[in-house]
Amino acid sequence: MINTDKLDWQLREITYAATALMLAVAKADFDEDPNEETMVVTTLRTLFNIDDQTVKGLLEYAHAMTDAQQITEFTDLVNQHYDENDKLELITCLWRVAFADGRIDHFEQQIISRVARLIDVSEADVLAGKDRAAP
Repeated sequence: MINTDKLDWQLREITYAATALMLAVAKADFDEDPNEETMVVTTLRTLFNIDDQTVKGLLEYAHAMTDAQQITEFTDLVNQHYDENDKLELITCLWRVAFADGRIDHFEQQIISRVARLIDVSEADVLAGKDRAAP
């Protein structure tokens, strides 16, 4: 679970960044599988203990923003608000989304690797997150 002992505005940025990055992985293979979005919803509820209305709002906003913004805008938020353990948890969550449709696409792998580089997560930790997320 990502540390949510933050101020309200910080928590909004934390949840927004996680949502946007998970959706970016789900969209990376150009096949928006419903299982991937279901995994995003499940992960948001687990990570942040948030209600359905908040999840719905996050998804709507993040869907619009992942189409319009660069990934670095989201990773900048992660770097501002996540500690090392939170970043490792986020990488594992990204892998869970990628696995949700039953296969890992090379575009999904690329986006996860890029996110990891931008938030200073080592390749070894990326692979460990993949192992933790594997079905």
